[in-house]
Amino acid sequence: MENSPFEQASPQQLTQEVKAFYQRDFKALFLTFFRDPISGLQSFLQNPPEKSFLHAMILYGSVFVLYFLGTYLLVGDMRDYMDFSAFLSIALAPVLMMLAISALSFVIKLVAGGANFKGELLTGALCGLSLGLVVPIALLFRLFGEGVNPLSLFQSPLAGGGLITVLVLYLFLMMVNVFQQSLKAAGIKDVLAWYLAPISIMVAIYAGSSIATNLF
Repeated sequence: MENSPFEQASPQQLTQEVKAFYQRDFKALFLTFFRDPISGLQSFLQNPPEKSFLHAMILYGSVFVLYFLGTYLLVGDMRDYMDFSAFLSIALAPVLMMLAISALSFVIKLVAGGANFKGELLTGALCGLSLGLVVPIALLFRLFGEGVNPLSLFQSPLAGGGLITVLVLYLFLMMVNVFQQSLKAAGIKDVLAWYLAPISIMVAIYAGSSIATNLF
């Protein structure tokens, strides 16, 4: 059995890999994400780089840390009344959503002709780019006196008010676009991808937030 990059690398090597990813690969990926939102990621998903699995895991871990620390800052004095499990639940929610996205992408592609779940982790990781933006947006609103719970936005987007709702909807559409490009990269017809993408993202968000809420 082939060893994973985590089994082969020492903690120091993993640290270097994370630094290298954010200094080089992440910047290119993030810019492509916004500069060419229609099909920029499709070629990337068709021909993923050699270290795509490692990069996907870095994004999963980064989203978890971002939500954990971001929520700690967002709740302010309320943190004195919250235990560790509350922060863990909120931080796990987007990670579980990303895993659900990967699982749904894997199932759809498997039915359509074949897929590798390890490879599909990249689809969920790329959707994590949109999920990760929720925290800095929430922190920005916090600076203007608006308290926003990232997990509550997934459970009830309308609870955040007009502007926040529009922003969450925009991020949702970005995730749909990533999923759609992933399906198209696997050769799935455009029409089918157009219908399956939003349904899959909605199911993944519901599943991830529900599991995270009920875990603790």
